Amino acid sequence: MASTSTQKASSVTISHTYDVFLSFRGEDTRKNFTDHLYKNLDAYGICTFRDDEELEKGRDIAFDLSRAIEESKIFIVIFSKNYANSRWCLNELLKIIESMEKEGKIVLPIFYHVNPSDVRKQLGSYGDAFSNHEKDADEEKKARIQKWRTALSKASNLSGWHIDEQYETNVLKEITDDIIRRLNHDQPLNVGKNIVGMSFHLEKLKSLMKKKFNEVCVVGICGIGGIGKTTVAMAIYNELSNQYDGSSFLRKVKERSERDTLQLQHELLQDILRGKSLKLSNIDEGVKMIKRSLSSKRVLVVFDDVDNLKQLEYLAEEQGWFGAKSTIIITTRDKNLLAQYGVNIEYEVTTLNEEEAIELFSLWAFRQNLPNKVDQDLFYEVVRYAKGLPLALKVLGSNFFDKKTKEEWKSALEKLKKSSDERIYSVLRTSYDGLDSVDKDIFLDIACFFKGKDKDFVSRILGPYAKNGIRTLEDKCLITISANMLDMHDMVQQMGWNIVHQECPKDPGGRSRLWGSDAEFVLTKNTGTQAIEGLFVEISTLEHIEFTPKAFEKMHRLRLLKVYQLAIYDSVIEPWMDNSPNEMEYLGLPLPRKFEFPFFELRYLHWDGYSLCYLPKNFDAKNLVELSLRGSTIRQLWYGKKLLVKLKVINLSYSVNLIKIPDFSSVPNLEILTLEGCRRLKSLPSSFDKFKCLQSLSCGGCSKLTSFPEINGNMGKLREFNFSGTSINEVPLSIKHLNGLEELLLEDCKKLVAFSENIGSLSSLKSLKLKGSLEYLNLSRSSIVSLPESICSLTSLKTINVDECSALHKLPEDLGELSRLEILSFSYIRCDLPCLSGLCSLKELTLQGCNLKQGVIKRDSRLSSLKTLILIDCNLKDGVVLDICHLLSLKELHLSSCNIRGIPNDIFCLSSLEILNLDGNHFSSIPAGISRLYHLTSLNLRHCNKLQQVPELPSSLRLLDVHGPSDGTSSSPSLLPPLHSLVNCLNSAIQDSENRIRRNWNGAYFSDSWYSGNGICIVIPGSSGIPKWIKNKRKGSEIEIGLPQNWHLNNDFLGFALYCVYAPVPSNLEAMIRTGFLNISEKRSIFGSLFGFYLEVNCGMASHGDEFQSKDILSFSSDCECCQDFDFDGGLSWVICYPKVAIREKYGTHFKALFQGCYFGKLKSFEVIECGVHLIYA
Repeated sequence: MASTSTQKASSVTISHTYDVFLSFRGEDTRKNFTDHLYKNLDAYGICTFRDDEELEKGRDIAFDLSRAIEESKIFIVIFSKNYANSRWCLNELLKIIESMEKEGKIVLPIFYHVNPSDVRKQLGSYGDAFSNHEKDADEEKKARIQKWRTALSKASNLSGWHIDEQYETNVLKEITDDIIRRLNHDQPLNVGKNIVGMSFHLEKLKSLMKKKFNEVCVVGICGIGGIGKTTVAMAIYNELSNQYDGSSFLRKVKERSERDTLQLQHELLQDILRGKSLKLSNIDEGVKMIKRSLSSKRVLVVFDDVDNLKQLEYLAEEQGWFGAKSTIIITTRDKNLLAQYGVNIEYEVTTLNEEEAIELFSLWAFRQNLPNKVDQDLFYEVVRYAKGLPLALKVLGSNFFDKKTKEEWKSALEKLKKSSDERIYSVLRTSYDGLDSVDKDIFLDIACFFKGKDKDFVSRILGPYAKNGIRTLEDKCLITISANMLDMHDMVQQMGWNIVHQECPKDPGGRSRLWGSDAEFVLTKNTGTQAIEGLFVEISTLEHIEFTPKAFEKMHRLRLLKVYQLAIYDSVIEPWMDNSPNEMEYLGLPLPRKFEFPFFELRYLHWDGYSLCYLPKNFDAKNLVELSLRGSTIRQLWYGKKLLVKLKVINLSYSVNLIKIPDFSSVPNLEILTLEGCRRLKSLPSSFDKFKCLQSLSCGGCSKLTSFPEINGNMGKLREFNFSGTSINEVPLSIKHLNGLEELLLEDCKKLVAFSENIGSLSSLKSLKLKGSLEYLNLSRSSIVSLPESICSLTSLKTINVDECSALHKLPEDLGELSRLEILSFSYIRCDLPCLSGLCSLKELTLQGCNLKQGVIKRDSRLSSLKTLILIDCNLKDGVVLDICHLLSLKELHLSSCNIRGIPNDIFCLSSLEILNLDGNHFSSIPAGISRLYHLTSLNLRHCNKLQQVPELPSSLRLLDVHGPSDGTSSSPSLLPPLHSLVNCLNSAIQDSENRIRRNWNGAYFSDSWYSGNGICIVIPGSSGIPKWIKNKRKGSEIEIGLPQNWHLNNDFLGFALYCVYAPVPSNLEAMIRTGFLNISEKRSIFGSLFGFYLEVNCGMASHGDEFQSKDILSFSSDCECCQDFDFDGGLSWVICYPKVAIREKYGTHFKALFQGCYFGKLKSFEVIECGVHLIYA
């Protein structure tokens, strides 16, 4: 026989690869089924090879057939009645099966009016054929016949089609569709090399797409430029395309639709129909063809890079253009476009995490997936600069590929900070260029001034179009909003900076927005122009500069002006005011008395430490929305009367000279008034109730404010009312008129004595508040004498705090009606406590320093939600402790210094307990039942001086602290748990190590001690508790040990036991205390508020290999009272059980540990006396 393809062979060399090879018996099917199948495949552009009698005579047919089989992808074998009669067909089948087994090629059998079992077992006509073959067969031919039989059996066991009584046209369509799917999957799109993090996106998308859609499913993939939207779409396309009747990936739709929509239509149809002679004369014809040809097909189509619905008008205007259960994927930077089109699934591509970013950058910079030997600080600075943006990591990686020295890296990095790479810049700028002029201005304002700020604040400042503009920027993926805060990728922000810089590259005064050194330059050189709309300057960094009217005189278009302190100003000024109000030092720059600047367009004025007594005489800011003069010397805001109808926010906090605020009629739309720390302010204006729009009033720390303002019925919008730290003595009945009140703060009102039944009137708030009523009540450290019964009518209360109310002598008898109460704190109060049995939602209960009697917490109470119970400094009786042991939902139990002399065996009932604090009690033993607390991670037994031994512990334990006063002698009891208990804990730590690493967290804690690191941490007094089985010891703070060969394969090897013994080194400060030059109380007053009292011990570990150094830091910190009293004469011992899984196996041959410690900042340090390491085996 001879052979041809869809184009007849005319030479020995076959010049193209075939999609499909047809193997068939010519006399059975050549002119019927095989011909129909061939025509069907050919119509879809599938290059198909079939035997043909029309080949030229004299050709080497065997050679041509063998070559065709080698160059074919899929084989269709048509088993008909007489197929086995042909030795040619059987030899052809042998070659096909060999190709399948050696190269993994696809073989699809079709049983054409024959039984598959007859083919498999050579029965019927196949049996007759083999009987003829075996006549007079020699040994060589018999061997060949056996190979034929085996090939037939293998082929007939494959999945295919059995044609008997069916309509052949239906079967032909099914076969053709199957071949198209297989070919689509066999020719994946090239997603490029060095792809990192793709498996995460694929799994996430496939999970979202699991839902079955009866109609067309539309998937939107969105994100900023360079984030990898197209790459993700290509990857999911490759993964799914073989599941559809046809598929098409249309690239760069935005760019191509502008010039050649007809070509896009042609490409879409050609990809799916695979027709050779498809011709379209115009776009309308293309639309008709798409509707007619694709509406009955289940297809997968990707429209890549779409930014306007019009671009889909002639390709996929309606989802009904495609068959049921089709999938349409659109990639875009505009989330609003997806909403308009009606996507079923929206997926936003996120930036790479740090590990993925390091890998991708390394692949492009070093051609390997790990950092090369470069300066680590510079390496990580470049990676952090890209902030996980794949495009940036690739471009930067290729830029740094030829940089070998530290100096070259430094130089390239500095250049990047000044001007981003054009390849990155151009991609990111595309989204900006698509904005209208209003939205461009909003974007530049956010990029230059408001990144990281509250969305509502920014919307208020930027004007009536800002809310819609911010939504547009979010839809375009130029910004993100989380917890109502605006954010944007650092490189998008740098693009905004570059746009502003290009407005006037050589003269900052000609730009629209100024900040940093450019703002300082313009103010110093007086080069400001009317181009300037925003000016933000940080005065804490300025030296030798004066603000003069001349510097501002040309800035007639100034909208935004912020003169501000370092961020630390906010955390420093309040405690400074609390401690030394008469010595307040203003951090603002001095201004000339006749200082003036343009107010005409000003919407936002923020000036920290404003140093004049009044605003300038020319102040007439009719467009002003927010005025903030924190820490100013202002006495009164302005001269005379002003009408500022747009002003919504005034912040005069810590303006200690303020004695008067303006008549509220001049600011009728004021919403927020902040007067915190204005210590000379004695009263609010009598016209206070004219503030009809006021939503928040804060007078916290206005210590001379003696009266709570009378309230009429005009202030229904007031939500927040802060009078903490004032000198008011009562809350008037008129508070009931605040029917919108959500938060009332009266902390540290030391003269407050009257808070009578009027509080019950606030119960009406529940219909006006977000969740129905007042939720938070804090009266801590006030002089209130009783809490009225009517408080129980506030049924939506979630938090009550009356801590340290020393005058309080009466509480409601039963709080059971407060069914939503979640947090209750009655610390250090003297009166009897009510029954708490009905608080079914209570999660946290603090009764520290209280006289807790039996019956307050009942064994059968309904405290079923209680997670945290704090009873520190309570003199507990045995019955109370026993009742506590039946609070089954508890996760944290703090019983420090409660005079407990015995722990009940019932403690094992606390099956959910995770943290148990028994510090400073008097028991001598711990019941064995504690090992049944299977969730316990932290156990505090420090200063339990009568404790003789620590029993077996639950395997979940990660932190055990049993330190306390010790003389360090060998007669001290051993408080280290048994070795088998430590092994159990270490086994557990190994099991959960991977989960903790995945959550980027590991460690355990108490309220005042915490351990950060893998494994188990134990702190014991002195050195006597160090077990003898730890053999590798040495003096000093550093120790190293070699790891066993193939240690990572040894399942019995669990990890390491590390320990160090340390004692404090006397400092000059301690010497002063011990010799009497400075007593303890003086020491605490000097250093307590600045540094706190804490102890910290660190263990730095490294495992060494040939390529890399893997490091880990373990840390134990405590602010125990020992730190305050320097009571460490006997020293302490720190024992760590560290799991081997924390070390990556390819990097470990040696293990080294280095210990160090300190407390009081750098005022005191520890000396490590001895350390050791031991390998732990199961």
